[in-house]
Amino acid sequence: MQETIVLFCVFISAGLPLKADGDVKVAVIPEWWQYIPRIASQQKVPSIQFFNLTTESSETLYDTINEVIKDLNESQTDAIIGPCRKQISIAAEGLQMPYICTTSDPDAETFTFELLPVLSDFIEAMAKLVYGRFRQGSNKEYKTIIYEGNKGFHFDDDLLNNRMTTRLYALDENHMETKKHTITHYLMLMRKQLIRDILVICDPSTVEILLNTAWELAMLSLPFRWYFYDPAFRLRHILEKLPRFENSFTVFTLLPNLNQATLIPSDLDLNAIMTMDAISIISKICYYSSIDVNKKFLLSALENKTFGGHSGNIRFDANHQRINYTINMFHFNGSKYFKLGSWWAGDSPSSRTVRLEDSPEAHNWRDGNETVTFPLKGRTIKVVTIIEEPFVMFKKGHGNLTGNDRFEGYCIELLQKLADVLDFKYELYLVHDNNFGGRLADGHWNGMVGEVLAGNATLVAASISINAEREEAIDFTKPFMTRYVTVIMKIPETPTKLFEFISPLSHIVYLCTLSACIVVACCLYFFEKFSVSQKQENVTFKNCVWYTFGTLLEGGTDGVPTTTSGRIILYTWCFFALILIASYTANWAAFLTVKKFKAPVKSIYDLTSQKEIKYGTVKSSAILSFFQTSNVETFRKIGIEMSNDESSIVNTSAMGYAKVREGGYGFFWDSTVNSFMTNRECQLTTIGPEFTPRGYGIGVPPGATYLEEFSINILRLGDSGFLDQLQQKWWGERKCLSDAEEDEKYTSGLELENASGLFFVLGAGIVLSVFVLFFQNFLQSIKPNIKTGKNEGENYM
Repeated sequence: MQETIVLFCVFISAGLPLKADGDVKVAVIPEWWQYIPRIASQQKVPSIQFFNLTTESSETLYDTINEVIKDLNESQTDAIIGPCRKQISIAAEGLQMPYICTTSDPDAETFTFELLPVLSDFIEAMAKLVYGRFRQGSNKEYKTIIYEGNKGFHFDDDLLNNRMTTRLYALDENHMETKKHTITHYLMLMRKQLIRDILVICDPSTVEILLNTAWELAMLSLPFRWYFYDPAFRLRHILEKLPRFENSFTVFTLLPNLNQATLIPSDLDLNAIMTMDAISIISKICYYSSIDVNKKFLLSALENKTFGGHSGNIRFDANHQRINYTINMFHFNGSKYFKLGSWWAGDSPSSRTVRLEDSPEAHNWRDGNETVTFPLKGRTIKVVTIIEEPFVMFKKGHGNLTGNDRFEGYCIELLQKLADVLDFKYELYLVHDNNFGGRLADGHWNGMVGEVLAGNATLVAASISINAEREEAIDFTKPFMTRYVTVIMKIPETPTKLFEFISPLSHIVYLCTLSACIVVACCLYFFEKFSVSQKQENVTFKNCVWYTFGTLLEGGTDGVPTTTSGRIILYTWCFFALILIASYTANWAAFLTVKKFKAPVKSIYDLTSQKEIKYGTVKSSAILSFFQTSNVETFRKIGIEMSNDESSIVNTSAMGYAKVREGGYGFFWDSTVNSFMTNRECQLTTIGPEFTPRGYGIGVPPGATYLEEFSINILRLGDSGFLDQLQQKWWGERKCLSDAEEDEKYTSGLELENASGLFFVLGAGIVLSVFVLFFQNFLQSIKPNIKTGKNEGENYM
């Protein structure tokens, strides 16, 4: 089977002179030709001729190699410079021509001189310096490795099997947005697993994305320590433009000192620096040689001499592998560079050693005396929140405001106080799905918890309660307030009755009172009419009834009984009327007051035994999760009934309170918010008992290093009384009437709706009186006629 390959051959333009005496002819692989003009102009190399190799297609690898050998012979080339290519390596082997390879290739041919040390040597140096006992406590810190492409094949078993190596993360994506998303996911996993030491073996472009993402996640500065594979120290401009804090960046590079690093233009990459060293080697051989330099002389010089280059000491062994070079470890703490140590390759694997610097800076690094500052200091962070009175509310006229000025409330003032103390700024935004945070069926989280886990927010500042499930997902500060769960509902309005004044006494009492009135009237008539001692002939039963009834209603009456027995029964009746009227008055006042505040149920335990009032809570809330997982039978039953009735579960607490105002609905929610609502809406009431105490805390990503600072300052604010002042400010002002004012309201006078029946009774009495008046007048008017008719009848007879 034939294989399509790239053909490299020498391109000689028309009229191009052949090799001049004393000149060295060097072929450059096309990808590296872009570096030649600039390097040749900077490093004065008059005795070297450079030729660009072009590419042509060939059917087989054998044909390609033959073409390359033929073209190199015809052009009288003495050496080849460029990346390792199998075809070029075999061709150089056939011509016994030195091929200075600027990349690494473990399977290179004999005449290939690898200028760039193999990646496994860098990994060995990083492992010995990072995993060793050179830094105090380093052997107790978990470490992870982020690598790119096929670099993972160079990790040895000792590194992979080390108990402190927790994970290896590979970055294979080419699309920048996809790569950034992957990096964010990896970093958040590291933070959750409390990984502080991170080894990075990636290209500079990927490292820049990685560090910018780490900055957004507050993982850039101590206690996070970053170690980079960077042979040419190309990360210098990336590290220096990052925010200057107590950072810990350690670079493993071939450059022997920092001064040399600053002399190399920042736009030259690793390939350019390796090409500079390759040209420098050939140039030095030509400069110090007293005879004509050809490929054999170059080959002999490369095998026996030591050269100094930008990448340090350059020497090759018998297999043309680079030896006796040094990998240096430079540390950048955000303000200055200093050398920590170096790894020396030696002449053989057995002679490799680690050398540590003896400077004060290196000692401080090894002893762990680095200063750790608050990671959010001087930063502007994203804070996610949710509207929940009085913790977070919109200001009046917020439509004309922007940014943080739109919000007010308890949590807003607490967050601002913490920002002032810890010296950071923040940008508030509302959670897009109006959820506090719950675990979905697929294991992901929604709401504010999901925003933190996705890396969109640095903090959660809201009335989010701390429970076990959320604590497994994110971290919380010490609680700044404790809440319970209560049920809030609307006080049912009792319909006003026309004859409401009858309600204080039962119907049987009214019937017995009427019967007693008639009995007393009969007794009084009997005593006054038939008394032996003082008999009155003009006493009528009608007068006794009116007299008794008038006494009951405290009306004025003419005369008093003349008999002793009549007086006794009358005064007994007056005492009875006094007690009855006093009891009626007291019961009516109590009735009117109690009916205003009569709750539909007495406790939450009554909810499951009735059907008139529905009840529910917010979906994906900690309260709903509590009911669904509770081992208490009553709570579990409440959770089942709420889950079975989808209409009882609302999307937000605002929707829950709206349903409460409509009536016939009980809303399970935090006691702090329920208390705020009942203080401002007098038609609402809460029923207990309070249960499932939880704390409100500020949520942070798992493993966030700034958690402790927030917790300590929240405790300090509590000790100073600041939190109590905030609670008094947002809950202390009561818009409903005080108890004394309510008593005054209901004892100072009756409302018309309560006394309307009395006016109807009065009106009925007036109408009856008028009717009786007309009836009596009618009888008086026809009485003479009746008498006249009778007389006429008698006369007629």
